[in-house]
Amino acid sequence: MKKIFTILVLVISLAVFSQSKKEYLRQNRFDLEKTNFKFPQTSFNIIGFGAYHGGAKTYEAELAIIQSLKKQNALDYYIPETNFSQAFFFQQYLETGNEDLLKELVLAFQTIVKQEGTIETFKHWKNLRLLNQSYKDSPIKVIGFDIINEYRFPIKHILYLAENISNWKLKDKLKIKLSKKNADFNVQNKEITQLLEKFITDYKANKNLYAPQIKDTISFHHILKNIAYNFDKKRDREKIIFDNYLYLKNIYHLETKKQFAKYGFFHIEKEREENYPSFFTRLIKQNIYNRNKVITIIGYLTKSEVLWDKIYDKQGNYQSYTTEKGYGIGDYWKEYFKGIQYLKKTKLSDVTLYKLNKENSPYNFGTDLIEVKLFLKKSNGKELKGKSTTNFIDYAVLISNSKNQIPIEEIK
Repeated sequence: MKKIFTILVLVISLAVFSQSKKEYLRQNRFDLEKTNFKFPQTSFNIIGFGAYHGGAKTYEAELAIIQSLKKQNALDYYIPETNFSQAFFFQQYLETGNEDLLKELVLAFQTIVKQEGTIETFKHWKNLRLLNQSYKDSPIKVIGFDIINEYRFPIKHILYLAENISNWKLKDKLKIKLSKKNADFNVQNKEITQLLEKFITDYKANKNLYAPQIKDTISFHHILKNIAYNFDKKRDREKIIFDNYLYLKNIYHLETKKQFAKYGFFHIEKEREENYPSFFTRLIKQNIYNRNKVITIIGYLTKSEVLWDKIYDKQGNYQSYTTEKGYGIGDYWKEYFKGIQYLKKTKLSDVTLYKLNKENSPYNFGTDLIEVKLFLKKSNGKELKGKSTTNFIDYAVLISNSKNQIPIEEIK
């Protein structure tokens, strides 16, 4: 009898708590598809937005948030998952509209985010340029903090900064390399890595000769430092991102700017899942910004499909692509986010935003939307013990019925 009573109390408690979650979500939801959508929080230093890669509608959600922030005069810098030099040339695209440059950038972008070398990424940047043209007096600026995972754009940036220097043999060798149509700029390419090592060594030995002729020595030295990280086989990506951020923060006075970072889940979590801290966790734990001024938005997919892989032949020529609608979207019977059903039951449209971080929020308790349930496998629940959803994130976006992204190689 005692057992039956305990089970009955548990069932009733779960039902009441479930109802409170649904009611809370109904009262704190926003339709991102509406033209009058207004992001509810403008007091922040940095916002991070992330979702599973490869879904087309993720860009719709991101753009709606960016447009709203800009309309409220609450956005200065856009931080894509790129290195410093890629960001520099994305900025050039926003200013010039050079679509040949943009296509090269999108292909280079996939060296970090393999599922985003797509037509949708290409269109997203075109939309950002259109947005910037509406704010010519205060356009969004682009900046990047990530590791160097391809050498084309760092070399292109080096050559631009050092273009006034003549009679620099190693610079000329880099220029020849860049001019070759099918040159391999992979960071695993020993030939180009050795050339860059020689270039850096030569620069350091003759710095007094070269430095006065370089357009921007701060940027130049920063690029060389990041290239040098690749000479260490044990490079620590998250530490490099954070260190780059600290360095550039002081140069660009980012503490006075509103920033929007588009990054994968882990990088923008505000709390450690295990022992290794993410980029955003480091910002908080090392007192760069107050926790309440660091905002994380995570996108969750349902009834959707994502680009999974690109297929190449032995010569490296693009052939086709594959998609996934089970594993890879986070709402599959073998792999799903705990509590995603509450979002699905309360959505307003195919792109619905939920504010989770109110004082009375039921998401201040439990691990919904952070804990991943796996069929016949252990979840990450053990690592989350004693933590709650809002330790990690502030907002959720449910993205429904999204088609997969399409490789840019398929562009007509």
